[in-house]
Amino acid sequence: MRLRLGLAFACAAIAALPCRADEFQVSYMAGSRDEAGRFAGGTEMRLLVAHAGRLYAGNGYWEDRPGPEGRQDAQILVLDRADGRWRVDQGFEERLANGRVRDLAVGALTEAVFATDRTDGLLPRPVQLLIASTWDLTGTARIFTRNDASGAWTAVELAHDLPSADFLPQIRSFGSHRDRATGVDLVFAGATPRGIFSGGYDAAAPGQIRWGAAPELDASSVSTAFSGLAGRLRVSSFAEANGRLYAAVGQQIFERADGATPQWRLIYTNSRPGHSETGLRGLTAIPGGAGGEALLAAVEGSAARLVRVDPATGGEATELDLREFLGQAWGMRVNYAIAAYNDMTKAGGAVLLGLMAFVPRNMPIPPEHGVLDVGYGQVESGGWYLVRRPDARYDLRRVAAGFSQPLVAVRTILASPFPGDDAVYFGGYDANKAPAHNTAWIARATLGAALRASP
Repeated sequence: MRLRLGLAFACAAIAALPCRADEFQVSYMAGSRDEAGRFAGGTEMRLLVAHAGRLYAGNGYWEDRPGPEGRQDAQILVLDRADGRWRVDQGFEERLANGRVRDLAVGALTEAVFATDRTDGLLPRPVQLLIASTWDLTGTARIFTRNDASGAWTAVELAHDLPSADFLPQIRSFGSHRDRATGVDLVFAGATPRGIFSGGYDAAAPGQIRWGAAPELDASSVSTAFSGLAGRLRVSSFAEANGRLYAAVGQQIFERADGATPQWRLIYTNSRPGHSETGLRGLTAIPGGAGGEALLAAVEGSAARLVRVDPATGGEATELDLREFLGQAWGMRVNYAIAAYNDMTKAGGAVLLGLMAFVPRNMPIPPEHGVLDVGYGQVESGGWYLVRRPDARYDLRRVAAGFSQPLVAVRTILASPFPGDDAVYFGGYDANKAPAHNTAWIARATLGAALRASP
């Protein structure tokens, strides 16, 4: 890897982005051991989730080049209090016959809350379950549920498909929804290449969730005729709007028709898809639309933009041309961008979205920026994110913390779950098919600093 750093780890010098180095603090740096002596690393910090008063994080070891600690499996880390230290809660430590790790990364992580069981029986009190899925190199889509009393994780197999050199079956997203017709609380898993599975609470089932044997939405019925998808679809995200559940699948959005025999109907197809390996990301409900709420989605790729969709009509409006916006702010052209890797985060009346962007090689790099060459291209190496105001105005901000490495991508953002802790946590890095080691990171900032507007 070739790294060119200007002031990559100091406050950006562009006029649109005032910041101070003390606004952000390092929360986690990969490559150390926790208080129990367990190695805590990762090339990427992929997900942050609040559960039971704690903050959980899912890492990955994609493209890792191990050090003296040896090969590591995906891990779920936990922070018990704002002034505490991150520790390993779960290491997925299975090995394949050839000695390789089985679970390479945490692909999805969420808290599912059930007030009913799967037959519409009202529970004495709501049940909160932390669930996860991994990049399983065998091609098995497994869902792990945490037992908060024992700390143990239980695995359930959802599906199995053969991996290939350039394709790994995986669960990419989780969603939750109460069926409007049956009244049952459900959790959903977006699985590639199968589609969307649903499950309901069952205390007697492994992991306490009874999953359907077949997908509600069969991905084979969804169009892959878009540049970059290569015939494969990611169910990237779920969102509830106006009491209905929506899913972003490739370059399209589907709405669930609730009932004992649920159906999914297509409501939106991206009119300007460009070239994209994923399509739409970070589906989120925002005020607007005929029903009171609209859907905001980030288009990944060569035509990167933020698009607002009215779910009642399927009509769209571009809120932000991301390539143009970043090009003007940074003073250099952007040719491929990703926003809202997994989701968008609401905090302090704003919506926060993480970023990563590729820039061309054949142009000068402004001195206040750095780039990281990943072989097939180069990425802006800072940790950038967007703040969407209620009036749909966007500010560009940067994680300016004391890391000794390029941050590359903000993949996950979450408001602190700790009482009295007015903070926002940021995590990230993207290996981008290039060798990496101990590059996963988490930073924190006060809410005021995280949302501070440009002048």
